Amino acid sequence: MRFFSQLLAMVSLLVVVFMPGTTQATTALYVDDVEQAERSTAVVVATIGEADVGIHPKWNRIMTRTEVSVDEVLLGNAPGLLEIEQMGGTLYGETLYVPGDARFRTGERCVLFLRQVDGDWFLTAMEQSKYRLVQTRHGELLERNLSDGIVVRDASFQLRPYKEPPKKPIKTLRSFRALMKSVDSTGMSQ
Repeated sequence: MRFFSQLLAMVSLLVVVFMPGTTQATTALYVDDVEQAERSTAVVVATIGEADVGIHPKWNRIMTRTEVSVDEVLLGNAPGLLEIEQMGGTLYGETLYVPGDARFRTGERCVLFLRQVDGDWFLTAMEQSKYRLVQTRHGELLERNLSDGIVVRDASFQLRPYKEPPKKPIKTLRSFRALMKSVDSTGMSQ
């Protein structure tokens, strides 16, 4: 039942986003890595492949399917090759972009939080679901820049804009693997 209410909320958000002239941005509630992992079907290390842009058959809107090669499953289950569906893209000179959604580049290596619904794969929480992997002399680091439009609930349950800390904690792929193992050992909810 909780899944259907989350799905209904996401569909409602998409309807608002795609209504002409009603909005310039998407607002999303910030979720930390553990909560996002618990909401995901899989958390993976992946390499981004080619994207195919077309028209969504049901919503008649521009949609992009991006091929993803799964290099490592950190949590849950995922096939070695899958396609992520996202509303938006450029087709026949027309561009549709959903603010707050992740953007991919062919060949990019990432950590992704993914959710499978009716056989299709989606990012669990839009741009929050993508960490770019950056190779450094200290190993692979996770990097993510969140756009405006992310909100958090304060102590009185009021929504406030999320502000990234000025000094972001350094996340390595190694420490992230350990975090996902701890989520897995506590039992992942689906």
